[in-house]
Amino acid sequence: MNTQVEITGELKDSSIHGELCRRLVMAKTQLDQLERDGACSDLSALSMARVEFALASRALADALVAQETRDEPSH
Repeated sequence: MNTQVEITGELKDSSIHGELCRRLVMAKTQLDQLERDGACSDLSALSMARVEFALASRALADALVAQETRDEPSH
Protein backbone atom coordinates (compact mmCIF):
# COMPACT_ATOMS: atom_id res chain seq x y z
CA MET A 1 0.00 0.00 0.00
CA ASN A 2 2.80 2.46 0.90
CA THR A 3 4.56 1.69 -2.37
CA GLN A 4 1.41 2.64 -4.28
CA VAL A 5 1.17 5.92 -2.36
CA GLU A 6 4.85 6.67 -3.05
CA ILE A 7 4.49 5.92 -6.77
CA THR A 8 1.32 8.01 -7.01
CA GLY A 9 3.06 10.86 -5.20
CA GLU A 10 6.06 10.66 -7.53
CA LEU A 11 3.82 10.73 -10.60
CA LYS A 12 1.96 13.71 -9.21
CA ASP A 13 5.27 15.49 -8.50
CA SER A 14 6.60 14.80 -11.99
CA SER A 15 3.35 16.02 -13.53
CA ILE A 16 3.44 19.22 -11.50
CA HIS A 17 7.12 19.74 -12.27
CA GLY A 18 6.43 19.13 -15.96
CA GLU A 19 3.70 21.78 -15.97
CA LEU A 20 5.92 24.23 -14.10
CA CYS A 21 8.83 23.54 -16.49
CA ARG A 22 6.58 24.15 -19.50
CA ARG A 23 5.39 27.42 -17.93
CA LEU A 24 8.98 28.49 -17.36
CA VAL A 25 10.06 27.58 -20.90
CA MET A 26 7.12 29.48 -22.39
CA ALA A 27 7.85 32.53 -20.22
CA LYS A 28 11.55 32.46 -21.16
CA THR A 29 10.76 32.08 -24.86
CA GLN A 30 8.35 35.02 -24.80
CA LEU A 31 10.81 37.17 -22.84
CA ASP A 32 13.66 36.33 -25.23
CA GLN A 33 11.52 37.21 -28.25
CA LEU A 34 10.54 40.57 -26.79
CA GLU A 35 14.10 41.38 -25.71
CA ARG A 36 15.52 40.43 -29.14
CA ASP A 37 13.04 42.75 -30.82
CA GLY A 38 15.00 45.96 -30.35
CA ALA A 39 12.14 47.90 -31.89
CA CYS A 40 9.73 46.66 -29.22
CA SER A 41 8.05 49.79 -28.01
CA ASP A 42 5.56 47.91 -25.85
CA LEU A 43 7.29 48.26 -22.51
CA SER A 44 4.18 46.96 -20.77
CA ALA A 45 4.44 43.63 -22.63
CA LEU A 46 8.15 43.42 -21.83
CA SER A 47 7.49 44.12 -18.15
CA MET A 48 4.71 41.54 -18.03
CA ALA A 49 6.99 38.96 -19.68
CA ARG A 50 9.69 39.64 -17.08
CA VAL A 51 7.19 39.28 -14.24
CA GLU A 52 5.82 36.01 -15.66
CA PHE A 53 9.36 34.65 -16.02
CA ALA A 54 10.12 35.57 -12.40
CA LEU A 55 6.86 34.03 -11.16
CA ALA A 56 7.39 30.85 -13.18
CA SER A 57 10.96 30.54 -11.86
CA ARG A 58 9.78 31.03 -8.31
CA ALA A 59 6.95 28.50 -8.67
CA LEU A 60 9.32 25.82 -9.97
CA ALA A 61 11.89 26.56 -7.26
CA ASP A 62 9.19 26.42 -4.56
CA ALA A 63 7.98 23.04 -5.84
CA LEU A 64 11.53 21.65 -5.87
CA VAL A 65 12.22 22.93 -2.35
CA ALA A 66 8.96 21.40 -1.12
CA GLN A 67 9.90 18.07 -2.70
CA GLU A 68 13.38 18.13 -1.13
CA THR A 69 11.89 18.96 2.26
CA ARG A 70 9.38 16.14 1.95
CA ASP A 71 12.03 13.66 0.79
CA GLU A 72 14.49 14.40 3.63
CA PRO A 73 14.67 11.62 6.20
CA SER A 74 13.26 12.48 9.61
CA HIS A 75 15.70 12.62 12.47
